[in-house]
Amino acid sequence: MSDSETPTPAEAIPGGVVNPATPPAPEQPEAPAQESGEQAPAAPAPVEPDYKALYEKMQADLDATRERSTEAGVEADELRAQVAQLQEQALRDRIAAEYALPPVLAALVQGADEAAVRAHAEQLAAVAAPKPLLGAGGLTPHAEPDPYKGLAEALRQRRYGT
Repeated sequence: MSDSETPTPAEAIPGGVVNPATPPAPEQPEAPAQESGEQAPAAPAPVEPDYKALYEKMQADLDATRERSTEAGVEADELRAQVAQLQEQALRDRIAAEYALPPVLAALVQGADEAAVRAHAEQLAAVAAPKPLLGAGGLTPHAEPDPYKGLAEALRQRRYGT
């Protein structure tokens, strides 16, 4: 404020109130004291965002997300196929164990559904079952009786008394 100007009542009285009828004083920005004579840099003007660059970035992000989604879908399909294959193998193994098939024959069990797997396992079990030996104990009419058949039992009874 210079000496020629008179202060307003609000300026002259500490804590004073401005009269509403008093016209407002034009505001003058206070410039920092520049001793070297350089001008202060002007405040930067607000920069409007580059909407085209933002759009292109968002489009690239969307494309990358779609690609990851497609890859995840393919991976999910592969995993579903593996799960189905493992479930079929578990069914074949369970049914082969029910029919007491040896591991070599259990690996050969096939079928599209549980009924077909059971039928095939039953056929393999019929082939794998031990065959009774015929004619080995005098059971056939043309075989002669074994003279030593009762000898072992008689010796055991004589020795142990039971």
